[in-house]
Amino acid sequence: MTKTLVTGGAKGLGAHLSLALAKNGNPLIIHYNTSLDSALALQEECRKYTPDIEIIQGDFSSPDLVNDFIRRLKSDFPDVKNLVNNVGNYLIKSALKTETKEWIDLFQTNLHAPFALCRNLSDSLIKNSGSIINIGVAGIPGLRADIYSPAYSIGKSALYGLTKSLAKELIQHNVTVNMVSPGYLENSVDLPGDPMKLLMERSAKYSEVSDMILYLLSEKGRYITGQNIEISGGVRL
Repeated sequence: MTKTLVTGGAKGLGAHLSLALAKNGNPLIIHYNTSLDSALALQEECRKYTPDIEIIQGDFSSPDLVNDFIRRLKSDFPDVKNLVNNVGNYLIKSALKTETKEWIDLFQTNLHAPFALCRNLSDSLIKNSGSIINIGVAGIPGLRADIYSPAYSIGKSALYGLTKSLAKELIQHNVTVNMVSPGYLENSVDLPGDPMKLLMERSAKYSEVSDMILYLLSEKGRYITGQNIEISGGVRL
């Protein structure tokens, strides 16, 4: 049976998305790194709606560890139809205050790991006419000077470039590739203390992001590819 892989699927946005997909009848592979207890609890909850829910551990902090994850994934679950690249570290530091290792780590999780997954799962995605969803951040298409979290925003900007390139390369195989970019989510670590400071006076709900991803993964969303869709309430316009 074909499945949807959600990376970073045990907590936060990934967990809410996994549950929404399960409620919609999607067989899942939920990836986690260190959050085993959360992954097991989520698996149990998702199985109330869809019985075919699996979890898999993986550390994406280095190319070798990502390759090990991909090897185990393809061995245990060879029929992936959809890939949601949700994993991505976040760092609030200006460029000059960012250590070299921090910079490399941000690009490893936000760009290199998603690329490796897309490339290595492409045969299965093509066979199943599937979809790739990359999670971005609001404001990427018009990226401005950033001294708040530049490593993160530059990495996500590069991921958007990869999204468009893959969309054009895979369109002949009926595989769609899109980016969904939240602004401030309800659990964002840097959510303004006063919601009135946001243009719509509130943060995005998890369900608003999940609903868009569900649409893009459905038959109704098959004509959309190579796009960045912001769920941001106008943040960073």
